[in-house]
Amino acid sequence: MSLPLRIATLCFIYRKDRTLLLDFRDTQDHLIHAGKVSPAGGKFEESKDRTIEDCARREILEEMKIIARSLVYRGKVTFLNENRTINNKPMKNNWEVHVYDCFDFDDSNAKVGDYGALLWIDREGILDLPLHEGDRVIIRDWLPKYKQFEGEIVHVGEKLTEARLISSIGL
Repeated sequence: MSLPLRIATLCFIYRKDRTLLLDFRDTQDHLIHAGKVSPAGGKFEESKDRTIEDCARREILEEMKIIARSLVYRGKVTFLNENRTINNKPMKNNWEVHVYDCFDFDDSNAKVGDYGALLWIDREGILDLPLHEGDRVIIRDWLPKYKQFEGEIVHVGEKLTEARLISSIGL
């Protein structure tokens, strides 16, 4: 039986050679991100979002208190989670995640929110952080090489077992 497909966003915010991430390393509750560092993003909600880009803007605002003035669409990644677990709990959905870059934003009200501390990281140091393996593939393999991309990431248990680039447009 196939899991339901949910739509979500993942948003990378950049200033010069640094990337803004949420730091969940001190979080010990049930969050999927507990113990990790992650870009902003989240679920598309029909009651709040007219478009996927609206979702990206809303998530950045909710999680970081930052207003995204413009977003650059980078691609779509489907996370196939039929046998995936996180913290020994089964995933209930597959995810179609739309990836955006943000270079133009107002962070005058940025602050630590309910989602984790804000952490500006030099781009070359991101891969040294405790990332979700799927985020690591996106950051390491697809964002620096392609203007736009479509990929699939497959998990079995808690391990990423396959990352497939389906289509791409070079930089």
